[in-house]
Amino acid sequence: SLDNLRGNPELDNYLAKLGTCKVEQLKKEQTRLAEEARTILEQTQDLAISNYRTFITTAENSRSIFSEFLRSEQQLDTLVSKLPDLSVQCERFLQDSAELNEQRRLNSITLQTNAQLLEVLELPQLMERCIREGRYEEALELAAYATRLGQHQGHIPVVTSIVRSVEALWHTMLVQLVAQLRTDLQLPKCLQIVGYLRRMQAFGDNELRLKFLPARDA
Repeated sequence: SLDNLRGNPELDNYLAKLGTCKVEQLKKEQTRLAEEARTILEQTQDLAISNYRTFITTAENSRSIFSEFLRSEQQLDTLVSKLPDLSVQCERFLQDSAELNEQRRLNSITLQTNAQLLEVLELPQLMERCIREGRYEEALELAAYATRLGQHQGHIPVVTSIVRSVEALWHTMLVQLVAQLRTDLQLPKCLQIVGYLRRMQAFGDNELRLKFLPARDA
């Protein structure tokens, strides 16, 4: 536009130069400009012809990029619209996972508790077998465990019943040890039985010495 041409130093210099030209020079300049314009037009046409495939490819690529951009924008809109549902599902998943972990923890505690309960229920049977097989050391440990159990869980009826059964077996073991002490035993075995009786605290040392040693001498 004319506004863009105003204040152009090159144009001002060119116009000043034309102002000094004669008529013949102006005609030649007009011819030169026309020839130069024709040359530029031909060069532009040649450039367009020789590079038309590039122009077409560029245009096609531009359309393809624009289409991909629109598609990406649509997919982004779809994703954004689904984000609230995804957030809800994530929260639900976290809640379900927490509940599952809690259930697993409770199951583990239940299994552990059941195993411990089974051990407690088998105490009388296990102690009876130890006494029958002469494993008095283990029998004493089981009796001590039952005593501690009764002190802490004696308010539970089943525990009370188990403790009473173990106490009855404890007395059975006491009678059995006393009976063995009165038999013909080697000294090491006799001392071992005396050690068991002392741990059972059924008799004092004097009572053991006065009551059972004479029986062995007899």
